Amino acid sequence: MSTLPAFMAQDLRAGDLPAGVEQLAAAIIDRHGNAVKAILLYGSCRRKSDVEGGLVDLLVIVSGYRATFGNGLTSLLNWLLPPNVYYLETKPHHANPSEQRTVRCKYAVISERQFRRRMQARSDHYFWARFCQPMRLITGDSEQAIAEARADGARSFIDRIAPLARQPLNPEQLWSLALATTYRCELRPEPPDNARRLIAHDPDYWYQISDLLAAEGRLLAGDHGYQAVSGQMRYWQTRASWMLRRVSGKIFNLARLFKAAGTFSNGIDYIVWKVERHSGVRIEPTDRMRRYPRLAAWGLAWRLWRGGGFR
Repeated sequence: MSTLPAFMAQDLRAGDLPAGVEQLAAAIIDRHGNAVKAILLYGSCRRKSDVEGGLVDLLVIVSGYRATFGNGLTSLLNWLLPPNVYYLETKPHHANPSEQRTVRCKYAVISERQFRRRMQARSDHYFWARFCQPMRLITGDSEQAIAEARADGARSFIDRIAPLARQPLNPEQLWSLALATTYRCELRPEPPDNARRLIAHDPDYWYQISDLLAAEGRLLAGDHGYQAVSGQMRYWQTRASWMLRRVSGKIFNLARLFKAAGTFSNGIDYIVWKVERHSGVRIEPTDRMRRYPRLAAWGLAWRLWRGGGFR
């Protein structure tokens, strides 16, 4: 049986890349230069053959923040609360100019060192809940380090989820429980079956990860599924930790949204769009909000919360 890091490395190279993402990666390298160590694709666009019309989710791993942004506030904010999130659009190159299409992405920036540490973080689930999921490496030379960090993320996730399973669960049930639990720690409302549908897109991936985690002794595998190695005391401790994480997670989420208002092109419109996408609640931003996005984000967040956009 493969090791968990080896499996994560294999996943990074599995399947073809959707048309358009390599042009986005090239534009990011043009923007940030040699500081870029790797660019990875995750999210729903990973399953598409062409990303035109979608908003692609990319993770950009850099050597350091000073090398990427200089010594100013941007580097400090990225270090204090990674990742910084940016918007980019570009046109793929076609022989026929009439066939050129605009492709768009939002990309998150984090340093190699912080990525590894955050994939093991106890309180902030942002990284290990997202990046232990299937991903594709678009470009970069840090495959092994990324794979090891993602393996750490899967371990962090299962150590904090498995004790909640009161009975044996198959991998789809176990990881659906995992994602649904993290959704309750974020501001955005999610449909009850969203976690199950996401896991169902890649069932083989989640079965293999579960087997590898069981081989490491982090899960007990039986005829009826997987369950935690620990007992009742750990169950109650884990429940308490997730209750605390529901508070801290929303605070982290809100802070990242405020930060994105300043780093994201048309950041206020991005926040409104993101909340509307997940909740159906829309507040029309004013021109003043767009001119002073970081100041306006506080008032906008209050109005969205009052309207039911956050919970």
